[in-house]
Amino acid sequence: MFTLHNKDVREIIESLKHGDIDVVFTDPPYGIEGSSGKINLARGKGNYSSEFEDTPEYIEKVIVPIVKKLISICGCVVLTPGNKNFSLYPQPDSFGCFYQPAAVGLQVFGNLDAQPIFYYGKNASKKNMGVPCSYQLTEQAEKNGHPCVKPIKAWKKMLSNISLAGQTIFDPFMGSGTTGVAALQLDRNFIGCEISPEYYSIAEKRIQSAALQPSLFTPSNNRVQRMGESQAQF
Repeated sequence: MFTLHNKDVREIIESLKHGDIDVVFTDPPYGIEGSSGKINLARGKGNYSSEFEDTPEYIEKVIVPIVKKLISICGCVVLTPGNKNFSLYPQPDSFGCFYQPAAVGLQVFGNLDAQPIFYYGKNASKKNMGVPCSYQLTEQAEKNGHPCVKPIKAWKKMLSNISLAGQTIFDPFMGSGTTGVAALQLDRNFIGCEISPEYYSIAEKRIQSAALQPSLFTPSNNRVQRMGESQAQF
């Protein structure tokens, strides 16, 4: 089952309470406008949308309070804060990174491309989330119109380590929906929120497709039920 919201996550989180979600797993918007160089251009990174100001001030005044609220109501929060503004976030209980060898990515001369991962709370087994804490990326993410699509295999591996089948995963900055796709493929429930209508549309199509795929645990006819326009529940 999953529910998608095409709205500002701040309209949703105030109604969330303990027990509504088991795991928050998200990649918040960060510092794209301030990025530069051939690597970022090659990856298609630019403005996410006109829905927010992509500045450190925005991260500090808008994104960080959302993260703090989610930490207060959920026992497991995992996020990728980016390299530019990670110091603005609350101090994590543990941290790791995604790292991509030059042979796989777009870097040259043997450099590594690494992105930090922040862990707050306990994983699904009520244990510290420090092990495993880092993951090597060996795949290129699909191109679907979003400027920063996440690789599905890495996201599935992360979700497998921090959640259990049947639990509810929440992504407040859903983007093109990779977390939702990974959650459904692993037989998790999913709640996603995306403020941009363009990216919401991409995510909705991808997640609908994932929901229609056969599951070893849940009959597909119980997974799809369309409701609403700006909010889709399945």
